[in-house]
Amino acid sequence: MTPLDTIRVGAGAGTSDDRMLPALELAERGDIDYLVFECLAERTVSRENLARSKDPNLGYSPSLHARLRMVLPTCIKKGIRIVSNMGAANPVGGARAARKEAADLRPWPRAGSCRARRRRVKHRQA
Repeated sequence: MTPLDTIRVGAGAGTSDDRMLPALELAERGDIDYLVFECLAERTVSRENLARSKDPNLGYSPSLHARLRMVLPTCIKKGIRIVSNMGAANPVGGARAARKEAADLRPWPRAGSCRARRRRVKHRQA
């Protein structure tokens, strides 16, 4: 990775249906620290909520498996971190799927997920 005063971010996808090869080329040839897959849109959330309603293990981007299989070896070799919202309607399931894809790779990369928490706000009446 480059010094902390410089962070180089590469865009590996702009939609869930984006082509995959440019992300691999960016990982291989680009001097980047982070590879970002921005795969979330309204139609994606709708599609993944429907998938999750049929199977609670689904709900993440179906392209997650193929994208990670393609770029993980290069990203691990070069120390590139992957950031994505491919978890869509099921970020925990997406993180599990990412771990599964990484299971045969050494060293194992870390995979995690973030979930928004709903907070109940109490309003005081004047």
